[in-house]
Amino acid sequence: MNKFLMPNEQNVSEKNKRIFEALKGKFGQVPNIFVAFTSSENGLENYFNYLTKDNSLNYREREVVNLVVSQVNQCAYCLSLHSAVAERLGFNKEQILDIRANNIQFSNSLKAIAALAHDIAFTKGYISGAVLLDFYEAGYDQGHLVDVVLAVGNITTLNLLYAITNVPIDFPHITL
Repeated sequence: MNKFLMPNEQNVSEKNKRIFEALKGKFGQVPNIFVAFTSSENGLENYFNYLTKDNSLNYREREVVNLVVSQVNQCAYCLSLHSAVAERLGFNKEQILDIRANNIQFSNSLKAIAALAHDIAFTKGYISGAVLLDFYEAGYDQGHLVDVVLAVGNITTLNLLYAITNVPIDFPHITL
């Protein structure tokens, strides 16, 4: 089998249908990438549980991680999805491009998060001391560091699933 067959939303388990309702509340629809997770009976639930758990990063910080890592990984789906989310969180188009380019000038704390996330994704965790020092000097601590690592892993999971499945992009398409 060379082509990934999208599951049919109507044929997923009751557990996944409940998660679909929560996703509709969060995104206004069930993004195709989340439908793809239902190919595994527990895949969507496992992913969704992480997505909805509290951590030390706020939503804007998480979106910075999502955009930076998706750019590093060249994931058109995730860039499209997370650009739409970032706009809803108050980032303008220019700021979103700056985030993707790891060139944030509008916030020192978000600049530190972006640099750390970029280096984690790009170097597979072998970050420079200067990036880590800037992160701590921006007011973050080791708990934040762990949560950034988890957020990088989370978005990388989506990036990989898209790269393998090439599900249709169901948000305004962002070019790489």
